[in-house]
Amino acid sequence: MPEYWYKALTNAGEVQEGWMTAPDEADVEERLRTSGKYLVTAEERDEKGGGGLSDGKVDRKQLLALIEYLAGSAQVGMPILTTLTDVQGRLESKLLRKIVKELHHALSEEGKSLSEAMAEHPRAFPDLYVSTIEAGEASGRLDFVLEQLVQHLDWQEGISQQVRQATMYPLIVLAAVGGLIIALVTFVFPRILPVLLSRTTELPLPTRIVMGMSGFLRGNWIVLVALTIVALVAWRAIRRTEGGAMAIDGMLLRLPVIGDLMQQVNMARLVTYLGLFYRSGVEIILALSLVERMLTNKVVALAVRRAREAVEGGATMAAAFSKGTMFPPVVVRSVALGETTGQLDESLQRATIYYAREVPAAVRRMITALQPMLILTMGSVVLLVALAMILPILNIYSSIGVRR
Repeated sequence: MPEYWYKALTNAGEVQEGWMTAPDEADVEERLRTSGKYLVTAEERDEKGGGGLSDGKVDRKQLLALIEYLAGSAQVGMPILTTLTDVQGRLESKLLRKIVKELHHALSEEGKSLSEAMAEHPRAFPDLYVSTIEAGEASGRLDFVLEQLVQHLDWQEGISQQVRQATMYPLIVLAAVGGLIIALVTFVFPRILPVLLSRTTELPLPTRIVMGMSGFLRGNWIVLVALTIVALVAWRAIRRTEGGAMAIDGMLLRLPVIGDLMQQVNMARLVTYLGLFYRSGVEIILALSLVERMLTNKVVALAVRRAREAVEGGATMAAAFSKGTMFPPVVVRSVALGETTGQLDESLQRATIYYAREVPAAVRRMITALQPMLILTMGSVVLLVALAMILPILNIYSSIGVRR
């Protein structure tokens, strides 16, 4: 028998929502009417994908809004079912609203916990959300865990915004200059080329270089576009394989400036996730396993896996981290101090604060290093195109002066 998500009005004018199992929508309306409610809308669960649960990637800001509301409600003692009902009207994402409805049904009708219900939507809720909330439920500190999760998501969003702001200017300059050069080489230069050829017998070297570039781009642009698409597809295919991902991530870490930034970002995630799980009551080996799955760089994730295996073998976490070359001294010292004093959560929190300052500084260093190279490269190309156009014109004026 199908299930319907209904929205109804009570005699007091309040909106009530929930799930009801019924043969059809008319039966839902009749049953609501007998209980003194008036049906507004009813959606059959089977109509949302053949009985399957809704899932899909949700914008991080929307997820943050949901977790913030859950955390605030938990702080004041509001029941989770009431919170899930109230939050739907505050969410902009239609997909997330459907998912929250299904979370409500899983809790109210199927008796599942919030973490179990979220785990059924893996694309919407990453492991970080599910594991953290599961730890909060197990320890009875869901309100504290949700607040910790909100703080982490705020930090993550702030770092992402700083990276976007820092890289916006170089990308705009690169796109603008690149577009200008393409327009000059493919459209402007070919139109003035006949005039130059009719007036001069031998073209300068910059002009011949730009002529070759222009002819190549105009004659082979379809091939170039196809090769670009093939290269992107091949890159993604290789990235999906274990060996390919390891090779690519290792190469990225070895890059002079970008590699340093990537390591800083991954270390920031390591100490932040580890501290979050530890404060939430997750056992340290499980926390390391979860952190390993959440790191985007496979080489760093492999280093965490080896550290976890060493801890499983009886080593301290500081000793396990110190065996590898991937973990910088600040991480090893923070973990060692925390294990020695019995205040690992505070040591990891201090390391998180350190990286909260260091990551934006690393971004600024990267931009500072890239800007001169970017300006020099773009300036050289623009100078080449300008000389290719100006030198033949100067030769024409020169020849006119000689004839006089």
